[in-house]
Amino acid sequence: MQCLNCGAELAGRWCSQCGQKEVDPRPTVHELAHEALHEIAHLDGKLIRTIRLLLFKPGQLTREFLEGKRARSVTPIRAYLICSLLFFGVVSLLPARPLKMTVSKGAGAKLTQAAAKVNRDPSILTHSLETSFPKAMFILMPLFGLLVWAFYFRAERLYVPHFYFAVHYHAFAFVAITVFELLAQIHVRYFGPIRFLLLMTTLCGYLGIALKRVYGGTRAMTAVKTAAIVAIDLLFNLFAMGAIALMTLWRL
Repeated sequence: MQCLNCGAELAGRWCSQCGQKEVDPRPTVHELAHEALHEIAHLDGKLIRTIRLLLFKPGQLTREFLEGKRARSVTPIRAYLICSLLFFGVVSLLPARPLKMTVSKGAGAKLTQAAAKVNRDPSILTHSLETSFPKAMFILMPLFGLLVWAFYFRAERLYVPHFYFAVHYHAFAFVAITVFELLAQIHVRYFGPIRFLLLMTTLCGYLGIALKRVYGGTRAMTAVKTAAIVAIDLLFNLFAMGAIALMTLWRL
């Protein structure tokens, strides 16, 4: 038999040239239903396994991906997109937080008036962050990969494996931040600082375990590198959010 797509001779159910499966071009209803059920179950199984490893096995997805074990899990980019959509979808449904913006003396009447508008309607800044921060993340995530490469270039000299690590870590970060954003709706005294401390502990702990699992090294050195990476990455994020807020004020 020949492949209906490229005409190459088939040696099994899959074409060795183009990868198309050998199927009847005019399937019955039963065959169509069976194929649809198989695809849905296959995707769900991969997605569930990916989420389980992402949440409870830091670094395992990256380790498997670098070892070539890629058929059992969702690709890093797809996992990142799913988790980021979850985060921004949840944030868009939550009420805007009350905030107070102030500008330094001599900043100009335009910025002062814009800050007053944001103080009256906090959703202006919230909407700007929701629309602009995903774009900023596409710049920050490769930078995070460069950070990891700078600290672990001896273990892996190519940049792309570090980028995969960055994608998986940011996918987990989106899930963690989503959970803590939901917890922020609980109005309890002093819960805000505690919630932030728990979030940073979760992100730092996850990163340290993931770095140890993927790159190896002693626990002490991993802890030092984790602290340095988190500190530098936090500065990058604060700079990005500050730039977005400033551009929002200038546009008002």
